[in-house]
This record gives sequence, structure tokens and C-alpha cells, in this order.
Amino acid sequence: MAHNVNPSESLTAKAMDRAIDLAIEGKSPYPEHAAFIDADSPRAGQEITRAFDEGYAVVLVSADGRERVITAKTLTASA
Repeated sequence: MAHNVNPSESLTAKAMDRAIDLAIEGKSPYPEHAAFIDADSPRAGQEITRAFDEGYAVVLVSADGRERVITAKTLTASA
């Protein structure tokens, strides 16, 4: 199985690049402070916890390219 040797080609990196371009155009659908996290990363849970601890929203990017925006507000609403 081939592995992605260039992290800049990952779906998560592409999503972040897209977010930067949209922010420059003033059209970003993402929260101002967001951490883009690969949902399949073995450290995803730790990365999500760290992002929330540092006051960031999370954009969780799945292997199929789907993105989920998670904020402290969305977590509170689902509790």
C-alpha cells in the first residue's frame, strides 16, 4: 500500500489551504481560529483536546474528504 509521503497533499492540508484562500476572499465558512485535524490520525483525540484547550474550533477532515466543524458551542448543544 502506498503512503502519502508529502503531507501537503493530504486532504487535511488541502482543506486548510482552501480555508486560507476563502479567508483571503472574505468568504470563509470556518471559525476564525480553527485547527484542521485528520480524523484518521492515531493522535486525533489528543489533537482535538489540545485545540479545545487552546480555544480553537476543530475542523475534522475524514478520509473521504468530509469535514465536520466542531466548536465548544456545538459540544454544549449536543450534551
